[in-house]
Amino acid sequence: MTAPTASKEWYDVSGVVSVQRVYPQGYVTLRKRRRARRVKDIITSWLFILPAMVLLAAFLLYPLLSSFYLSLTDYNFVYSPKPEFSGLSNFVKLARDSYFVTAFRNTLQYTVVFFPLLVILALLLALLLNSKVKGTGIFQTAILLPIVVPLSLAGVMFTWIFSEDFGILNHLLANVFGLPGLRRFWLGDPATAMYSLTAVGLWKYTGFAVILFLAGLKAIPGDIYEAAKVDGVSPWQSLVYVTLPNLRGSFALVGAWGIIQAIKVYDQVVVMTNGGPGNSTLVLYLYAWKNAFEFFEMGYAEAIAYFTGALAFVISILFNLVLKPEKR
Repeated sequence: MTAPTASKEWYDVSGVVSVQRVYPQGYVTLRKRRRARRVKDIITSWLFILPAMVLLAAFLLYPLLSSFYLSLTDYNFVYSPKPEFSGLSNFVKLARDSYFVTAFRNTLQYTVVFFPLLVILALLLALLLNSKVKGTGIFQTAILLPIVVPLSLAGVMFTWIFSEDFGILNHLLANVFGLPGLRRFWLGDPATAMYSLTAVGLWKYTGFAVILFLAGLKAIPGDIYEAAKVDGVSPWQSLVYVTLPNLRGSFALVGAWGIIQAIKVYDQVVVMTNGGPGNSTLVLYLYAWKNAFEFFEMGYAEAIAYFTGALAFVISILFNLVLKPEKR
């Protein structure tokens, strides 16, 4: 809305006509009020988000920056009076540390086994739950129940299951399936300890991945399946050419989340094996914890933690770039 104006004209000393717009006093007052109200709204908005920003700065930003600074220092928090800046020496030390190389290799082994099994199992279960088969409600509850169980408690439970003498797994193999030759100390054998930890991770996280895939399946329009059925497409072809391409976004989400869960594996390792037998289940986060609270090398522990976080971040970004949903 344009404000009504009046104009005054006069000739200056050079003979040029000058025009001055004169706004009514009420319009000027209205503009000032609107500007003041806009400034007040901005200040009010910042005041509402200020507590959240303070909490984020205090409990997220400050620890993040502080720990990054410690990763650049030589600091034993028991014997050193204060951190001594050492640059990138802690990160250079990683390549020469045989225990770090072992932890890195074990973490990659866990990821390589855990991640594809997580995606495959979650996708199959999501397809089953999305079907019209009767009785899926009870099955769905059984799949989603592990989500609410703390991983540390699950580790204790599976320690009993994998026990050599009184574990239910060995009991089933020997007395139910008649395979006593398969009895073993699952957590005490370097050949099976990491796979046992992987099974616990799958039991814990598959349910959440199923939810992510189910959300993607529910978002696929039913008209697409009806059109495919009219064209004579078989169920297998419908899965390959209709369902899976439309789950591209879900694959990216489950992939990034699953890789992060695999690389930061820690809880079940501490509870069930503590890195043993030997160092066959020593993983990156556990090695960082040992350096910090057993060897008191806080600077080196922070370097390991930042390397682990950067590794998970880079792999997740690459995975999302590969499976980036196509623009429609």
